Amino acid sequence: MAQPHHTEALLRTEDALTVLFCLIDDAYALINPRADGYGAIKRLSDSEVLTLALLQQLRGVESERSFLRDAQRFFSHLFPGVVGLHPSSLHRRVRSLRRFLEPLRRAILGELVGDPETLIVDSTLLAVLHPRQISQSAGFEGAAWVRWGPFAVYGVKLHLLCSTNRIPLSYELTSANVADALLVRELVAGAGLGESDLSRRLLGDLAYRGRGLAAELAQSGILLATEKADRRPPIRQQVEVCFAHLKRVFGMDGTLAKTLVGLATRIAAKVAAYTYGCYINRMLDRPQGRIKELWA
Repeated sequence: MAQPHHTEALLRTEDALTVLFCLIDDAYALINPRADGYGAIKRLSDSEVLTLALLQQLRGVESERSFLRDAQRFFSHLFPGVVGLHPSSLHRRVRSLRRFLEPLRRAILGELVGDPETLIVDSTLLAVLHPRQISQSAGFEGAAWVRWGPFAVYGVKLHLLCSTNRIPLSYELTSANVADALLVRELVAGAGLGESDLSRRLLGDLAYRGRGLAAELAQSGILLATEKADRRPPIRQQVEVCFAHLKRVFGMDGTLAKTLVGLATRIAAKVAAYTYGCYINRMLDRPQGRIKELWA
């Protein structure tokens, strides 16, 4: 017999999952209005697949096989189509729908961040293969070696622009050896801040100094402020907290991806899941950053 506190936790998760599905289903209907053309022959609708993709990340399960086993056990009454679904089928459906993950995230982004005055930019390294695997294979497309302190890392780099409440505004994935300053223009453009009279401040470390970047951003009304580690304002740490959540709770630095497309799909799902987790916590009057305990 299930313990009372386990049943209560599962009911909270089911309530949050229902909210998540409704949010995704409503947004997806606007993004892709023709999606239901072949709905009658699909085991799971596109909205259900996208919801399951985010649920997998919210529960911190990297393996599709393990996730489907849990989904069949606990959530088959909400998603009957998961019963008997093969992991490869879910994997193919998620990959085919990966282009909708970021538009779905942006559907709720405005309500989370509003029109931010202060932006924070940073990057983090993500190792993709163990050194032994690199020597035994052709490597990983899009990855590169880079020095990181006393170590050398083979992987990719995630460049992130976020607001002061730790919500990602935009992000880009590059080889690990790409300079941080080269991605700032794309990150600012991808944030979709639009034209406004608001003077914005962009906080970054010394890696973003030079290359005429500050003068170029100033023309767009953005003041670039770069400081050494011991002189950074405390608000600058919010992007590091965001990275910590993505790595610790969502396992961003421990994916099972074997290809660049697979890695990009998982990262898009993790960032979207993190954003929706914060949004649902806010809707349920919960602390924004306490995501794990609601979905575990």
